[in-house]
Amino acid sequence: MPIPAIRPLIRDRSGNTSILYAILAPVLIFGTGAAVDYGRAAQIHTKLNAAADAAALAALTPNMLQQSSAVAEAAAASMFQGLADGISGVSGTTVNVTIAAGANNPLVRNVTVSYASSVSTLFAAVLGRNALPVGGSSSASAQIPPNLDFYVLLDNSPSMALPATAAGITQMESLTQNQITGGCAFACHQADTSTDQTDTIYNPCADGSAPTVTATVGGTSYTKAFCNASKHGAQLDNYALARQNTITLRLDELNSGVSTLLQTASSTAQSSQFSTPPQYRFSIYSMDSLWSIGLTELMPLTTNYIANWTTASTNFGVMEMYSNNNDCANSACSSSTTSPGGDVGTNYDDSLGKLSQAAYIPNPGNGSNQAGDTPQKVLFIVTDGVEDEENGSRLEQAINDLGNAPYGNSSSVNWCTAIKNRGIKIAILYTDYLPVPANSWYNSRVAPFQSDIGPALQACASQGPFYDAAIGADLGAALSALFATVTQSGHLTN
Repeated sequence: MPIPAIRPLIRDRSGNTSILYAILAPVLIFGTGAAVDYGRAAQIHTKLNAAADAAALAALTPNMLQQSSAVAEAAAASMFQGLADGISGVSGTTVNVTIAAGANNPLVRNVTVSYASSVSTLFAAVLGRNALPVGGSSSASAQIPPNLDFYVLLDNSPSMALPATAAGITQMESLTQNQITGGCAFACHQADTSTDQTDTIYNPCADGSAPTVTATVGGTSYTKAFCNASKHGAQLDNYALARQNTITLRLDELNSGVSTLLQTASSTAQSSQFSTPPQYRFSIYSMDSLWSIGLTELMPLTTNYIANWTTASTNFGVMEMYSNNNDCANSACSSSTTSPGGDVGTNYDDSLGKLSQAAYIPNPGNGSNQAGDTPQKVLFIVTDGVEDEENGSRLEQAINDLGNAPYGNSSSVNWCTAIKNRGIKIAILYTDYLPVPANSWYNSRVAPFQSDIGPALQACASQGPFYDAAIGADLGAALSALFATVTQSGHLTN
């Protein structure tokens, strides 16, 4: 039992709070101080990491890439030390820079900047902890701009002949509102404009006059729907109608966009800071993927690409069909006489299947100027991502599943993977499929899948070079941005 003399002290608790505070105050003060010290150290650590990033990239500038590894290492170390010296509270900093060539590519330079340092403390020093250690590293990689061969595949299917703007789509639908579909925005190019088919029904005649001929097609009589060709010339197809009304098509923008791309490539090569500038060559193909035509080479591989495209571009236009849903370009064939036959407006199997072969795109090299080396290879694809081709007994008129196995006669082959597995980089410009809600084909075959097109194309592209060009986008600027992505130099890897 408590001694009687101290019982009053035990019962009197009025001073307990002060006693507890006196005991805990140092703990609270030093705890708060430690938090301040560690928070300050974290901020300085972030600054030092940024300095390491900057130093790593400094060893990969165009000027440094032309210097020896020793010179680049010294430059990176000097930059880091200069930046670290400007950070207050830092002491005892050491830095180590290592540079190594790529394992399989002599053009590649890999840089690692690692450092160790100390951050002085404010409160922990009372306990004898005068500094907190910090350290980190940064890695970056770049390559001397390689020699590159670009193989450009342009989608020239009828869907690429949609007007370039929403206003143009509305205008085109208005010009064709008497057609049996109630208005068609597609500027399809068709060889057959006779009274045997209805794809150009009610369109003006070549001399500008309105059609006057009444004819029965498929058991239906169409009053004053066709032209008397002997008097007024052939009936205009939708492509000619768009041209007559100066409607800019997506295909027109693509044509001029390719010119911008080639100018960008030429300027990049000429403005290079390297003693030996990279050499670029271009070849250009259009799909023209009707069974009777197939892949078309518009321009062979050349270093004189600007002048050659000026000439070749005049041959680049929307593919011509004999009639809608007929895979022939003229009356010499029809869907009943060709094999496999049917509607083949955008045949990726044909184009990519051929371009996957070494006969079209040879095996790539490192792109250096060393004897025996060959350029790296890049396949540029410009497309709206929608194919229109027959697959066995059913017609696939929806998104081309480039990310998996394309539709068509080679359903077991993923051409994107096959091409990339050969070391060829794939860059894709996705020209958004322009919505045409007044068109029943679009509503039933494309609209339900439109949100899937971009991801499928991005899966086809190599990691990085993919660009989505929305309605009204400058395709020249988009192609140039894609080119810059493909040819970019230094980048952080860690």
